[in-house]
Amino acid sequence: MRPVAALVNILDHPDALRRIAQSSRPGLALDFDGTLSEIAPTPEAAVIHPRCAAALRRAVGKFAVVAVISGRSARDLARKVDIPGAVCVGNHGAERVIGGVYEAAALAGGGGAEAVAIVLDRLRRATAQIGGLIYEDKGFSASVHYRAAADPESARRELSRALAGIPNADGVESFWGKMILELRPARAPNKGDALAALVSEYNLDALAFAGDDTTDVDAMRRLRALTGTATLGIAVLSDAAPPALLESADCAANGVDAVAEMLELLAGR
Repeated sequence: MRPVAALVNILDHPDALRRIAQSSRPGLALDFDGTLSEIAPTPEAAVIHPRCAAALRRAVGKFAVVAVISGRSARDLARKVDIPGAVCVGNHGAERVIGGVYEAAALAGGGGAEAVAIVLDRLRRATAQIGGLIYEDKGFSASVHYRAAADPESARRELSRALAGIPNADGVESFWGKMILELRPARAPNKGDALAALVSEYNLDALAFAGDDTTDVDAMRRLRALTGTATLGIAVLSDAAPPALLESADCAANGVDAVAEMLELLAGR
């Protein structure tokens, strides 16, 4: 595993940002929660950092594509981001909103979403005695947030036991993030697939991506596998940053304020 100390601070290396921004067809993609927004007590309470929002509005006119890629539903994400011209990719790549128009990815559907809903319902029943849990059915995926539980670590253990006890859940993948359990169909698109689709659709020759949590690792790894495209993977650091994120990123930004400064450099103040 690459230690945090081995990741250079992107703000100390503005040339890497300039190489992306000054390419002929640059793209910019970011996660939302923990990257553009501070982690909030509840999903609804999250708000995009005002400096991030202002910089992204400027970037829309300078980049071939500006995208926000999240585990949130695409419509919820579009409402939170509220930046004309930005592509809002939701459910880890299963759906998106562009110019106010909603569309689902070709690989999104099938019965996988139904299997996720069944697992979520069984988790809800098995953990109903735990206060503070928030259950989200997002159509193509689902989440259980346990940040507001009186004892989050105990809540995680109970969720893990309940998940292990659900029969016939083989078609559902689970991911543990920052006090969140993510559920999605086993063959559903991920953030890496979403990035690759953006590169193809917008004919990008350069792409920067920033993210802070477990499902962002798919995007970081896909960046490294892209050929013919200059890439830059930025891990947004926190005490809860997963080791795999640090291992797969090229450099780091020290929290949401640093992301805002990075975006200002990319978009021009």
